[in-house]
Amino acid sequence: MSDPIPVQPFGKSAGYGNEIAVQTDINSLLRFFATKAMRASLTSPPLAKDVGELEVVVDKSALRIYTKIDGTLRYWGLT
Repeated sequence: MSDPIPVQPFGKSAGYGNEIAVQTDINSLLRFFATKAMRASLTSPPLAKDVGELEVVVDKSALRIYTKIDGTLRYWGLT
């Protein structure tokens, strides 16, 4: 019996059980982000050490959404 979800061969260490190392298709990205959830910030603004890689954190007092990409904390402002 074949797997109902088609999977492309991955290079390096990306796959079902690992975090993204090298992505080759959008389905792998969607599977990775499906397990992520947004959480509220404990401090305003959040510290880089408090935000995990590709974790989404909402700062309610400044109306910003923070995430860490490649070790750099980035945000989007809400209006």
